[in-house]
Amino acid sequence: MANKGKNTTADWLEMGEYRRLLQCLRDDKEYLWETYATLAFCTGCRISDVLGFRWKDVLGTTRDVKEKKTGKTRKITFSESTQRRIADLYGLLGYPEPDLHVFRSTQHKKNDPYSLAPYTRQYVNQVFKEFKRRYGIKIGNFSSHTFRKTFGRYVYDSMGRTEESLTLLNKIFKHSSIVVTKTYIGITDDEVKGVYESIEF
Repeated sequence: MANKGKNTTADWLEMGEYRRLLQCLRDDKEYLWETYATLAFCTGCRISDVLGFRWKDVLGTTRDVKEKKTGKTRKITFSESTQRRIADLYGLLGYPEPDLHVFRSTQHKKNDPYSLAPYTRQYVNQVFKEFKRRYGIKIGNFSSHTFRKTFGRYVYDSMGRTEESLTLLNKIFKHSSIVVTKTYIGITDDEVKGVYESIEF
């Protein structure tokens, strides 16, 4: 089970559990929510930015995201694997019009599909809490931030839990300090100690 950092409101998923969730969603033909779990992880974006994505924003190789919370812009590059997965899901979802929001409600005005509003944060949280229950996902607190934090842990772990990985994540997340980044992705004091103890000359 993923560890919970101090002062966090969501936990992160171990990569094995994250991949199992994706497979469960695929098996149950929950393609839209597999798309959410994919994009939220692969971009490391907050839910406010993910919900703003339109299909035309995510079918290419790069995407400039102006973060709603900070007003800062960062460039996201999709790997070939990510591009293939998104294109596959796009097809499974029936090739929606590129200008439509990816995560849109079914409520619209005068049968105009372009008036469909994105889902709300509350709705997305409810959906994934239900998936947590349905699939027995091993995580404590599952919320809209889970995938962003899982992305952070993936980077941290895949780079050997180094100070370099924390610096990179700090730049990606645009946190005010490395301490904020450590807390955000749930790094424990023992893990920090391990980073320093790993230094060799």
